[in-house]
Amino acid sequence: MPAFACLVQETGAAEDGEIYVRLRAVSGEFDNRWFKAYPSLKREMLATALTGISTGFNVNVELVSIDEYAVIERLFVRR
Repeated sequence: MPAFACLVQETGAAEDGEIYVRLRAVSGEFDNRWFKAYPSLKREMLATALTGISTGFNVNVELVSIDEYAVIERLFVRR
């Protein structure tokens, strides 16, 4: 499972009930790519992504893959 330090660029809910998070990897591995929150942790991941935006802190993220709309398995705010 790939792990990255990322900047949250945008996040929110869509009409399909999913929570989406647009991320930029600090390492440059990907930029402006959308990912989906893990289904049973949608609220928690939305709160974490919003915290990253409001504080300007990066997030540590573990992804199923770096393909667009892949699932975020873990999301933590890092200082």
